[in-house]
Amino acid sequence: MKINGEKIRAEVFAFDGCHKIYICKSASESEEAMQSGYTILPIDQLESTYERSCELRFISNWKLDKSFVEQFTDVVEFT
Repeated sequence: MKINGEKIRAEVFAFDGCHKIYICKSASESEEAMQSGYTILPIDQLESTYERSCELRFISNWKLDKSFVEQFTDVVEFT
């Protein structure tokens, strides 16, 4: 999957049920996200989850050192 032309190398992401979307690149990140109360979803559900999330939405990696879509910024393209 790509977001705005940037390749996402992950199988799952964490979602808080509202607007926080974090790409999880390892089993340990997924486990930490689950323990923090996030739902873990397959990466093929990322676009639909983003589209139905609230307008505060963003997509980042779990480590918070990479932002794929900043808050209040629209995604140009999912592929």
